[in-house]
Parts: sequence; structure tokens; C-alpha cells
Amino acid sequence: MRKLRTMATLLALTLLPSYGQASALSDQVEAAEALLSSGKPAAAFDQLDGIIEDFWNKSPMFVRKAVFVSDVTGYGNFIEKDAVFKPDAAQLIYIEPVAFSYGKTDDGNSVASWSVDYSLVGPNGTTLLDTENFVDLVVPLQRHNREIFLKMTINLHGMKPGNYVSHYVLKDKNSDKTAEFSLPFKVDE
Repeated sequence: MRKLRTMATLLALTLLPSYGQASALSDQVEAAEALLSSGKPAAAFDQLDGIIEDFWNKSPMFVRKAVFVSDVTGYGNFIEKDAVFKPDAAQLIYIEPVAFSYGKTDDGNSVASWSVDYSLVGPNGTTLLDTENFVDLVVPLQRHNREIFLKMTINLHGMKPGNYVSHYVLKDKNSDKTAEFSLPFKVDE
């Protein structure tokens, strides 16, 4: 129960700017606790899910996790790779976006989609590449799934040895939300 109260407090501080609204959030969490205590875990889960949905809609989009990986098999299931690459090696990147928006496909299903701006800064701090809409990422969904991941492959052929930083701007195609993240890496023979 302590974790539930802590989560509610953090959500209240993040989501709702006034004390009166924070009190309403506390009331919702207390209602979920009462449902759980009375043996109704599904109803308690639905109550908490509504709080998270409210947070999702009001929050700016952000990237919870972005790492180089050697393999990805699902959400949270990946093998992280050190950030050292051979000059012509492809970079596989695992990304967890949060608080994105949903669109609809022609058949009425949900879809999450982004375009990615990309820039590459070289060893001497010079921008070597800066391009908008570098790649499009689309995830078809049956519902408004939140635990999704993106997998992106970047091929940077002909890189000279040195330290680099890749900068990404994830642009939600279903809203005006954006999220930025950077991944430093090294190219070594």
C-alpha cells in the first residue's frame, strides 16, 4: 500500500497543478485501495489505469529507455550492447517512448507512429549529419497499448575511429508531442 500511496503522490505532483486537483487524485487512489481491500483487484486496477491514462494524455512525450542492443525479442526483452562499433557496423537501438498519442488505421485499429530527426556530432564537435524525417516508425496496435518498444537500425558506413554522439528527435505523428534523446558511441578498429 505504501508504494501505491507514493505513486499517487508523485502522479499528483506531476499531473495536477493545484492542491484541489491533487486531493481529487488522492481520492481516486483511495478508491482503488478500497476496491483492492474489498477483494476487487480488477476494479482497483481499472481505477489506477484511469489515473495512468490521465497522466499519459497530459504528459509531454518522453523516452524512458534508449540503448544500443545486440538483440530485441519484445518490450523490455533485449540484450544491451556496449557503445563501441566497428567502422561499418550497424547500430541497433531499442527505444521505449511514453505518453505518445494514438491514431487510427483505415480498418479502425489503433496505431502509434513517429518520424525521427537525426543528427550526428563527430569527434571534434562538428555536426556531420543533420537530417529531418530520417526514418519513420509505425506500430500497429489492437488497443491503446502503453508498453511498446521501437527498434531502429542506423547504418553509418565509413566512420573513422573516434567518439561520436547521435541525437534523435522522436516526433509523434498523431500529435505535436516530441521527445529528444542522445546516444554517445565510439568507433574503433
